Amino acid sequence: MKKISVIAVVLLPVVLWAAAPEGVVSYSNDLEELVVNRCGDCHSTKEPKANLVLVKGAGFGNMVETASVQVPEAQLVVPGNLEASYLWHKLMGETEIGKGMPRTMFGAKRLPEKELDLFRRWIEDGAKP
Repeated sequence: MKKISVIAVVLLPVVLWAAAPEGVVSYSNDLEELVVNRCGDCHSTKEPKANLVLVKGAGFGNMVETASVQVPEAQLVVPGNLEASYLWHKLMGETEIGKGMPRTMFGAKRLPEKELDLFRRWIEDGAKP
């Protein structure tokens, strides 16, 4: 019985943490490393695709409330508005110009759902730095 109590005390915080509502996603805490790893090859400081530099320390400022080079009337990230965010449509492969992101030598490769969910939550939560 004592072992069961100990196990319950140890596992309870884990269960509660897993059931707790997820917090607000921020670029620096939740997305920057992902963006650098997934997008950095094409969006580095040396000949960045679409003139978009996404290296560490620069990605947030270069995406949020910034016009797309490919579709100048669209902003890459509109805080709080997923449908108005051109980046979201790029990630979903819903654009005509430039196709989906990230690109590979064989075409666009859709990000895993978990990563797409981070981008979605970040934009919907107001695209916090």
